[in-house]
Amino acid sequence: MSTRNIFAVLFVAVFLILFYLVLVPVPVILPQTPPTITASAGATLWKDRTFEVVLQGFIILSGVMAILLLVIGKKTRESG
Repeated sequence: MSTRNIFAVLFVAVFLILFYLVLVPVPVILPQTPPTITASAGATLWKDRTFEVVLQGFIILSGVMAILLLVIGKKTRESG
C-alpha cells in the first residue's frame, strides 16, 4: 500500500468522524424561563449557521484535494 493510499484512507476517516460529530444531535435542556440577555446579530448568525459553515469548509477542502490529486497524477504520468 503506497503512502498516497494511506493518506487517502486517513483523510476519509477523519472526514467521516468530523461529519458524524457535526450531525449527531446534542441533547438540549431548555431553561424554565426565557433568557433576558439578547445576543448580538453576529453571534446568533454564527451559532445558527455552524453546520453550513462546516459543510462549506469540507467542500472547499475536497476541491483543493481533487486539484492536488490531478496535479500529482499528471506529474506521475509524465515522468513514467
